[in-house]
Amino acid sequence: MISRRKFLKISAMAGAGVMLPIRWVGRGQAFAFSQSPLNIRKFVVPLPGLGPNGIPALTPTSAIDPDTGLLTDYYSIQMAPFSQQLHPDLPGPTRLWGYSDAANPVQKYLGGVIVAQEGRPVRLKVQNNLPNSHPLPVDTTIMGAEPDQPVNRATVHLHGGLPPWTSDGTPFSWFTPKGGPVGETFLNGAGPGTAEYYYPNQQSSRFIWYHDHALGITRLNAYAGLASAYLIRDALETKLIKSFIIPSNEIPLIIQDKTFLTKKEQANYPVSGAKPGDLWYPYQYEKNSLANGHGRWDWGGDDPENPANPVMEPPAIAEVPEFFSDTILVNGTCYPFVEVQPRHYRFRILNGSQARFYNLQLYYDDGTGEANLAKPGPRMIQIGTEAGFLPFPVALNNPPAQIAFDTNPNSPTFGNAIRYNLLMAPAERADVIIDFSKVPVGARLILYSDAPAPFPGGEPRNDYFTGDPNFSSTGPGHLNQGGAPTTKTGLGPNTRTLMQFRIIPRVGAADPPAMSILEQLAVGGSGNFGSTYSEILPQIVKFDLKKASRIRDLTLNEEFDEFGRLIQKLGTNVQNGVNNQGLKTWGRGYTDPATEITHDGDLEIWRITNLTGDTHPMHFHLVNVQVLSRQAFDEETFNGTPILLGTPRGPDANERGWKETVRMNPGEVTTIVMKFDLPKNAPYVPLSPRTGGHEYGWHCHILEHEEHDMMRPLVVMP
Repeated sequence: MISRRKFLKISAMAGAGVMLPIRWVGRGQAFAFSQSPLNIRKFVVPLPGLGPNGIPALTPTSAIDPDTGLLTDYYSIQMAPFSQQLHPDLPGPTRLWGYSDAANPVQKYLGGVIVAQEGRPVRLKVQNNLPNSHPLPVDTTIMGAEPDQPVNRATVHLHGGLPPWTSDGTPFSWFTPKGGPVGETFLNGAGPGTAEYYYPNQQSSRFIWYHDHALGITRLNAYAGLASAYLIRDALETKLIKSFIIPSNEIPLIIQDKTFLTKKEQANYPVSGAKPGDLWYPYQYEKNSLANGHGRWDWGGDDPENPANPVMEPPAIAEVPEFFSDTILVNGTCYPFVEVQPRHYRFRILNGSQARFYNLQLYYDDGTGEANLAKPGPRMIQIGTEAGFLPFPVALNNPPAQIAFDTNPNSPTFGNAIRYNLLMAPAERADVIIDFSKVPVGARLILYSDAPAPFPGGEPRNDYFTGDPNFSSTGPGHLNQGGAPTTKTGLGPNTRTLMQFRIIPRVGAADPPAMSILEQLAVGGSGNFGSTYSEILPQIVKFDLKKASRIRDLTLNEEFDEFGRLIQKLGTNVQNGVNNQGLKTWGRGYTDPATEITHDGDLEIWRITNLTGDTHPMHFHLVNVQVLSRQAFDEETFNGTPILLGTPRGPDANERGWKETVRMNPGEVTTIVMKFDLPKNAPYVPLSPRTGGHEYGWHCHILEHEEHDMMRPLVVMP
């Protein structure tokens, strides 16, 4: 049976329906959605970099670890509240939670950056100094967030790392300022309100990150600021830099979207002490249904297929299916600019948003702060993913590819994206080189995105750009009301023009010719150079698929919870009873008995069938994976085994390396392969009392999906 989200997407894109007015909520005629202040200027604040004047990087102490005999870096950090002015046009500083050095707590948004070395372990001691009240509205009706649970619970997940499961930061491993770790086993000796994590760093050079993962509150803690970067260096990367193959000019770009509280919304916002300029997060469930069409999300209370099926009204403070904010931050600053010289730069890009996808392109500024879509900027040469270097560089923005979709209503993948440039789902990373040497001094370039939200179906109220439609109508009967007014030139809200590059005169000699080799390879192939340059980047081990110990068939599902709210779940291809709509369900909750159980050293192939209307960025703890194929299937006849349609297509060119976050599209079966190798020589690793193995997880990294309840255990037996 076709999913409701899929039906709505097809109906909207085919012109069979339109978005109708949302319901009235709150006092008088107030909407359940809010927008940031309308006077935030673009490109007036410089991009913060790493270092004392930008995003603080932590400095470790190093010593021989008595438990392992290895040279180890020791860090001691805290999680604590602070306030920061994220843009001069915001009405005041923003209340945030974040990481900082425990001994010298210089607190700044995205602070706590760690730079590690391959093979040198890190021991991380974390002190929880979070207050008893949360800066965002907390829904106490979802699993793990019940009224008796402390709102200052937190844990640390090293996203993309290879730690023992006891240091993975699994959802039940949270701790508070009053108590030590709850529910899991950690390295002890840190004292009350602290936890210790052990990261072996048995991985090649890559950009990973760490963020909160506490059950029932991950989406809020991460949005409030509990996230930071973690870079692993290795000898190959150092060699490439010293050989001038990749530039030493390295700039991280952590892209997020936020919404800020206005004075108008302050009175209704259910957060104690909230002030204009604080973060705003949706807390009321706008009901969007097949029966009456209003609101931003589907609601199971008006289900024409089951009219007699009663559900409870959503609670006053409710989890929402996904959140798309209106203001872009890069490295914690709204719409920044960065000055670059006419030379090569390496950009380490992270999509750190809750749910928003980005289709990144580069254009010349038209003189007003807008992207001139007829004048493309220089190529982007992608050399790595979130799991390290690609085996061969990929040329993007060559020319830019604006988003395009399958418009055939008879296609099983109708509505899916079929053309894009650097497409990044939440949690994906890209290692990119851009050569500005041919850009004139004084020119300005715009980093631009046109990915719809939600992806790929889109909802026009989530797309903010200069001259966009006015969705702020306040009278009954208006279409698409409850959104922002038309964006004015040079101002937010805007989710298309993300940041600006300004070309300044070069200082010193031009970059050596070697720094253009990767671009020449990406554009012309290795034939221009022969074997000397054909394998500059590390090659990928191809698994012998015949040796796979198991082929699993898994599913991505959505249904409605007891309040009629959309809920997403992972599942197998074995029916798991019926849901509260009386329909077959394949989905399983996080606390249901584990089904993804494997053994150390096993090679497995997973075929994951997406039964929903969204593209889901599926993140795998512990393992990196290789994408084998994507193939359409007949969604309407699915009964546990997908009927495949057409021919499979291989991974995108920039997915032909290792991945740990993989986009899985609606109407498709995505096939991946992975090998489960536990970290070696990690001290103090008992088995999980809950599952009897090394308990990791896999989940969607749309944080609202992960939280409610699109996450399952991944158990590796010794």
